[in-house]
Amino acid sequence: MEDGRGSWTGPGGLRVTAVRLGGAHRVLAEFAGVDGHSAFLVTRNGALAGRGYYPSVEELAEAVDLAELRTR
Repeated sequence: MEDGRGSWTGPGGLRVTAVRLGGAHRVLAEFAGVDGHSAFLVTRNGALAGRGYYPSVEELAEAVDLAELRTR
């Protein structure tokens, strides 16, 4: 997993997507305290999971078990 484009799924409707932060993504990410050009968006069954946006793999790993993710 790297900070490029991609999408991964996990158990229980979990989905992680690498997104560019522009428009609505930027507004929501800034509200979650994430700045930058890209982030990982985490949803469960279509709703934001945890704080929703994570700026790095390291911070994502604190909220999601990366070993359970599969490439979409």
